[in-house]
Amino acid sequence: MVRNILNELTARGVRHLIISALFFVVYALCGTAIMLTVLFLIDRHIQGESISFISAAWLLGGLLVLKTISNAIADMSKHFAGFDLVERIREKIILKLKMFSLGFYTNERLGEISTVIHKDVDNMEMVVGHLWTRMSADFIVALILGIGLFCVDWRMGLTMVAILPIALFSLYRGIRSGMKAQEESQNNLADMVSLFVEYVKGIPVLKVFGGKGMFRDRLDHSVSEFGESSKNTSRLAAVSVGRYTFLIELAFALMATIGLWWTWHGELSVFAYLMFIIVSKEFYKPFVNMESHWLNYIKVKDSYGRISHLLDAPIVVNPSQPKTAERFDLSFEGVGFHYEKESFEMKNLTFNVLERTVTALVGSSGSGKTTITNLLLRFWEPQNGSIRIGGIDIREMDYDYLLGKISVVMQNVILFSDTIANNIKVGNRNATQEEIEEAARRAMIHDFIISLPEGYETKIGENGLGLSGGQKQRLSIARAFLKDAPIILLDEITSNVDPVNEYKIQQAMSALIRNRTVLVIAHHLQTIRNANQIIVMDKGQLVENGTHAELEAKGGVYCKLLSMQ
Repeated sequence: MVRNILNELTARGVRHLIISALFFVVYALCGTAIMLTVLFLIDRHIQGESISFISAAWLLGGLLVLKTISNAIADMSKHFAGFDLVERIREKIILKLKMFSLGFYTNERLGEISTVIHKDVDNMEMVVGHLWTRMSADFIVALILGIGLFCVDWRMGLTMVAILPIALFSLYRGIRSGMKAQEESQNNLADMVSLFVEYVKGIPVLKVFGGKGMFRDRLDHSVSEFGESSKNTSRLAAVSVGRYTFLIELAFALMATIGLWWTWHGELSVFAYLMFIIVSKEFYKPFVNMESHWLNYIKVKDSYGRISHLLDAPIVVNPSQPKTAERFDLSFEGVGFHYEKESFEMKNLTFNVLERTVTALVGSSGSGKTTITNLLLRFWEPQNGSIRIGGIDIREMDYDYLLGKISVVMQNVILFSDTIANNIKVGNRNATQEEIEEAARRAMIHDFIISLPEGYETKIGENGLGLSGGQKQRLSIARAFLKDAPIILLDEITSNVDPVNEYKIQQAMSALIRNRTVLVIAHHLQTIRNANQIIVMDKGQLVENGTHAELEAKGGVYCKLLSMQ
């Protein structure tokens, strides 16, 4: 884990880490030097030697200033190193999230991902800011002071460290038992956060259908489990820490008692005895703080495990030598696919979509229409067969290149809590203001936008809060115009809008699909009469294929669906 975390740091982060540790060493040594200087001055005074108080004041003042400056530099550097690590990990996670298949988001709950991005990544700052800089500096200081004290009197030095191995072994046993309890507590926390997210999102439904009691029981149970596991973790930590602290205090007491005996019998000078009593406190400091370092380590190790699980999850793999398409016809060749935990299965799906034509996918719910579009976008990977654009397998294309050639306009429009301009700009982040406005005009939404008090700079709520369904759809169409991709995937988007918006959307869509390869999921069959091709799906199988007139003449599944409407 330590090596992996170090690899995440940039050269600047490592530099800040080293600077912080070194200045913490200087800070601690300055504190010890101040105490020893005072002790030395007292000893000289007792022995009747003359002392220059001005020189002593200058020395003590200089040490105090150096100590203050060192602490400020060390504290600042440790946070810079910590922020560097957090920034790098968050950046990697954000980039990785884009590379996952849709199946990952089905298996991984959003609450768990949110916990990793926020709580677990923040915990990693603790590694650099507290666990490494402070601990490494404390042990360097302990080593320097330990060598110095052994040089003063090796017998007292041995007495000082006699019980430390026993104490450290005790702590090690406590660490092993505490890590399992902490892991259980963190897993329960992730479950609880996920349920809270689900609860907040589902409050409107729970209120309408009176399901609050059922969900409340699940939530109470999750909170109770987290509470019990947290108590167990705290209980184990308290017992282990208490035992370890007692042994450290016993080590100091043993040294102080034996040293007093030797001093009493003249085998050790008072000055040397007092030096051990004062300086040993700094020597024991890293061992006293081991319990806090241990608690931080457990927390960080558990967090790093979840971060690694996220970063190491399988992604959509790019080919070493990606290919590009010269034309944009589509072909599904013997495609077979099934979900992991569902009965749905697609077998030997084969069809072609000519370039610059419109192909409609129809069928009952669960027949495989959305699965076809998801496979084309590589949200899922087929288990058999291939999907080709312009004769090239999409797995042989760079994934960003593939997505760059496809625009998606679906019923459930995703809008962000940002300005209208930036929401349209999702289609092309390098677009100018003029291009954004032109896309909005073609999507029949420009007049509405400029009627708003702040125009294109108007901020909308999450998922377009404050906009009607038709307005959201037209913003989505504006994105597609701005992207200007040769392939368009449509989920029939006029089924839930009023007549006025439906008319504007149909006008915008007519312009959008012109001279493009279009694959549309159709719900209202009357709207696809003019499609160049209609593919009828049933339980993952292609059962009919042809134009509206051809399928109507067959009197098969398509006719049954048509008559139902």
